[in-house]
This record gives sequence, structure tokens and C-alpha cells, in this order.
Amino acid sequence: MRFFLLNLSVFLGVFTLAQKDVFEAEGIGLREIDRKPRVMSSPKIIEPKRLENLPPQKPMVLVSETKIAYDSIEAASVSLEKLIDKLYPFYLKLGMGSTLMPLGELYVNSTRKSSAYYGLHVKHLSFFGDIKNREKQTLAPASFDKTNVGITFKNISSTYDLEGSIDYLNDGFHYYGLINPSANKDSIAQRYHTVQSTFQFGTKKSDSAAFNMDAQIYFRSTTADNPFVDSLSLWKPREQAFTLSAMGKKRSGNDLFYGAFGLRYNGYQYGILDSTLQVGDSGLVRKNTIIDLHPGVRSSFLDQKLTLDAGFNISIDAHEKTRAYFFPKVSVQYTLVEDMVIPFVNLEGEVRQNSLYALYVQNPFIQTNVALFNEIRPYQIQLGVKGLLSNKINYQIKGVFAKRNNVALFINDTLLSSGNRFQVRYDSMNYACIEGNVSYELNKKIKLDFIGRFNSYEMLHEAKAWNLPQWDFTLRGVYNLYDKLIAKLSLDVAFNRYAEVFKPGENVVQINNQYAYAMGSIIDGNLGFEYRYNTRYSGFLNINNFVSQRYLRYYNYPVMPIQIVAGITVKF
Repeated sequence: MRFFLLNLSVFLGVFTLAQKDVFEAEGIGLREIDRKPRVMSSPKIIEPKRLENLPPQKPMVLVSETKIAYDSIEAASVSLEKLIDKLYPFYLKLGMGSTLMPLGELYVNSTRKSSAYYGLHVKHLSFFGDIKNREKQTLAPASFDKTNVGITFKNISSTYDLEGSIDYLNDGFHYYGLINPSANKDSIAQRYHTVQSTFQFGTKKSDSAAFNMDAQIYFRSTTADNPFVDSLSLWKPREQAFTLSAMGKKRSGNDLFYGAFGLRYNGYQYGILDSTLQVGDSGLVRKNTIIDLHPGVRSSFLDQKLTLDAGFNISIDAHEKTRAYFFPKVSVQYTLVEDMVIPFVNLEGEVRQNSLYALYVQNPFIQTNVALFNEIRPYQIQLGVKGLLSNKINYQIKGVFAKRNNVALFINDTLLSSGNRFQVRYDSMNYACIEGNVSYELNKKIKLDFIGRFNSYEMLHEAKAWNLPQWDFTLRGVYNLYDKLIAKLSLDVAFNRYAEVFKPGENVVQINNQYAYAMGSIIDGNLGFEYRYNTRYSGFLNINNFVSQRYLRYYNYPVMPIQIVAGITVKF
């Protein structure tokens, strides 16, 4: 019975769960349906309202209050003094050499200004020792002193630049080329006074097609104290020079048109014209004016790989006789391989104005009664190649071929002196030079420059190009160690120089009835070291002529042997 009741309960449970929620049943009943009203009108199309006819509706705006919290951040500050080097208005350099050679330099400059700059400098160098020749014989008193005072200024504008300078040079020395240590100092003393000033004005309109110009005015006055006797003051040389130059330029596309005008005047007077102070010493007066005209055009072609500068020079030389000269001026260069190989050719000519000042700068031991003739260069051709071997090395190799008339050569004057002074003799030459130079720079830490030249002189009358070297080499180097220690090297070497003498002797050869003395080689090396304690204080040590060779600067004029100069520099 229990088993029967259990099975019945399970069966009824399963049957109940298996039934549907809705079930159908048949039956009879009354069902009423509501009636709906009939639409009596016919159907038609109703056009929707156009949007432009709808009244404007304001957009729905969800207004929600927003709270913003600010964190306190300290404002950033930039110090320009930390980004750029600080400039000091004063710079002082003091030193002393081992051969009683004091030196001093003072510079006064304006600090950074966007519109103006001015500066003042005073430099002095003197020597109170003796000089010996190669045989260790003491020469005549060789002391000298040189003082230079200069003022510069520059006004900078967005449309023009104006700058100028005024310099005074006081240069005193002795004609020490004599083996006579007890010679009268006054009788061999000389002192030059030179005042020169330059003023430049240039426009710089930003429009590349605008007309711009540059103008320069230069003035120089030179006098000498020799002879030292006051009663002979009229026989002291006097020279005044004046130069005016102007250039205008205008660009049109890839062409730059330019035109230059120049006026050069040099007036030199020694003593009284048509008078004689002593045998071979007559008064001289030279007034020389040169007018220059130089038009030209610079153009670029082939995507600026080819550059052509073509024009000419016209120079009117009003000296003893008025002469006009015409010189072509052409320069061509072509970028062959991405600035690595750039061949170039230059052709030009010029009239170089000689002056007492220019000759004295080359050789201070000249006589002051010197005839002045302008050097004429009918042509000078340069051709070569230049470029970059890498981003650190650049090079140039070129040949120079020129015709030079009235080249000034220095000859020992045995008529008015004991061979310790020089007169100027002029000659014509065909000049050729092969030159090569290489520069290397590594991150402003190491910089090297090397220049080598082979010179050839074919003289018209003279046996040799007196005092001019056939070979000369120059090496320059700078090493910068963290802007703390700076080392500098300079080395000058020259070979095959000759001086004219008037009798046979040792190292003398006779060429075309002239005696040529072989002056030997020049090996002049200088070392310089600077230690910067900080940006304001430093010390320096210079070793000049460290090879200690008493080579001849000019005939009878050996240079000083090794010299050591030490000192300090201060910025304040």
C-alpha cells in the first residue's frame, strides 16, 4: 500500500508540472463587439511644415554646477645670465718677457645692446734688451716700443649700419743692423706716428629686390721723427692719404647687379723739392690720385650650382703722368659634387697704390726718402679646386699666375748708411704660385690649419726677387680643453731667400753681375698656453721662437732668440 501511494504521488506531481498555462475548451455564450465611427472624408496628402516656417526654439541646456580645484604650482623662471656668457666692460692683460719685454693691454667695451656698440683699447709692447747675430756678436742698440690707442663704435638699425674707428700708433725703434753695441742711440733711432680713421655706412633693406649701398671714408696721416735734429724738421717725411669708396647693388631674380666707385689720394713729401740735404738725399714730393670704376653682375645657374661674376675695372692713375687702365674681372665656380669638389677660375687686374706707410709696415728699416710708384697688375689668374672632405675638413688647391709691374724690393743702402737701412728699388716680374691649404676642426676643441706655397719669380732686371722666399709653409693649431686650458701653436718655415750685396763673400753667388747673399731658412715656432681659473681670471705663458734660431728677418737684421712671456688677464 505504501508503495502504491508513493507511485501515485510521483505520477500526479509530474502530470501537474507538465500541464500548459493556457488551455482550450469548447462552450456556448454571448459576445458583444463595440461599433466604431466611420470616416466619411476621402484620403488626401498633407504636406509637412517647412523648417524655416517653424518658430525658433531655444536649445535645451543642461545646467550643471562644476567645481574646479587649483593646485599651487611655482612659476618657472628663466635667467638669461645662465644661458649666455656675461659680458664685462673691462679687460686687462699684463705680462713680462724674459728679455725685459713688458706688455700691457686694456679694453673697454659696452655690454650687450641691440642698437649700439662702442669700445676703447690701449696696447703697449716694448723691449730693452740686446740682440746678437749668429756668431753671438752684440749688435747696435735694438730697443723698441710700440703703443696703440683706438676707439671704435657701431650704430645698428633695422635699415642701416653706421660704424667707425680712430687709431693712433706710436712706433719707435732703432736701426740696429750694425755690429756696434756702443753706437749712438739717437743717430740710429726712428719713430713713426700714424693716425688713421675709418667710417662706414651701409643700408640693409629687407626686400631682396631693393637697392642697397655701402660707403666708406678712410683717412691716414703718417709722420716720422728722423732726422732727429730739430733744425732739419722740414726734412722729416710727411704723408696724408684719403680714400672714398661706394658700392650700390640691386637683385633681380638670380642676378645681382652692382657698381662701385672709388677715389684714392696719397700725398708724400720729404724735405724741400729741388733741394739736397747731402749726397744722394734730395727732396721728394709725390701727389698721387687714382679713380676707380667697377661695374658687374653676379648670376647663378643650374639650380645655383654654377656662379658667374663678370665685370671690369677702370683705373685712372694721375701720378707723374695720367694713365688709364682697363682690367677684366671674371670669376666662375661650379659645384661639382655636393660642396665636396668646387672648381673655380678668377681673372682680374688692379692698380695698387704704394705709400710710405705701406712700405714701412713691410720693412720698418727703410730710408724715409723713398720714391713711390704704384704697382700695376695687368692680369692675375687664379684657378683651382676647393671643397669639403667631411664636416670637419675643408681644403683648397690653386695656382696663381700674374704679371706685376713696379714691384717694390728692399735693397741695403750703402750710400747713405752702413748697410743698416734699405732703399726701395722697383722691377717687373712674372709671378707664379702653387698653393694648397687644409683646415680641420673638431667641435671647437681642436683646430688645425696648414698652408704651403711654392713661389716662382721671373724678374726683368734684378737677379733675384730680393728677400722673397721660394718655399713657405705655415701651420696653426689650437687645442681647447673644456674652456679651461687652451694651447696654441704657430710655425712658419721659409726657404731660398736672397739679399743683394755689393761684394763677394761667404754664402754669396754672382748672378748677372749682381751679388746674391743666401740668407738661409726661417724656422719660427711659437707656443702659447692659457689657463682660465674662471670666466674672469686667467694666466698665460708664451714661448716665442722656441727653436731659438737667429734667422735673418732682413739682411743684417737677425731676430731675437727664444723669449718667454708670462702674465695674467682680468675681466671686470
